[in-house]
Amino acid sequence: MTQDAGRVAAKRINDHVELIHGDSPDTVLEVPRRDWERFTAAVKSGAFDLESLEREAEEHVA
Repeated sequence: MTQDAGRVAAKRINDHVELIHGDSPDTVLEVPRRDWERFTAAVKSGAFDLESLEREAEEHVA
């Protein structure tokens, strides 16, 4: 994600932060504000995996 960081926009909304990637503006990742520090730490450490996040989202929809 560090290579694409310039194409990601973050908007703070009341109780969460919305992340929108420039290549996929219809897909919005909502991160609760209380989890923001843990989320950014996971991204910086490389522990954040978009592929597993996508799989989880699909499982919740099904």
